[in-house]
Amino acid sequence: MNESLYEAVFCYTDKKVDPFARTYADFDRIISDMRLVGYEINSFNIVQQIMLEQLDAMIKFKGQIIELSMDLDNRDQFCREKYGLSFKDIDALDPRHDIEWDIKSGQVIFYLNHDAMHKEEAYKVLFKKSLDQFVNKTGVKYISLKG
Repeated sequence: MNESLYEAVFCYTDKKVDPFARTYADFDRIISDMRLVGYEINSFNIVQQIMLEQLDAMIKFKGQIIELSMDLDNRDQFCREKYGLSFKDIDALDPRHDIEWDIKSGQVIFYLNHDAMHKEEAYKVLFKKSLDQFVNKTGVKYISLKG
């Protein structure tokens, strides 16, 4: 555990569960950035910073696909062959609104919200590599809300 993070977030009690125990992120940079813009240093805001970086990467990747295929006559076929989804399915993915995160049972988790659960397979197809790397890098856990 990063000592400066612990002091910033958990200094008020020794018995607090550490939700970042398995999270590998550049906490010094995250806390420094948060202080620079005046964000309150607390565990939820730190999770938000970690997740927003991932969401920005996903949005950027989706934007590149849209830009690359937007003017093609066969964009659905192109997207299906190259990315495994139709242009319409890719365009429907909205990580900033579909993905939520929280701290539960002392662990940082993220999940698709109730309204986006039907897009879970599409997220797995388009963002599998990115999400796998994110989970491995940060230790943040994906939870499926499907029964």
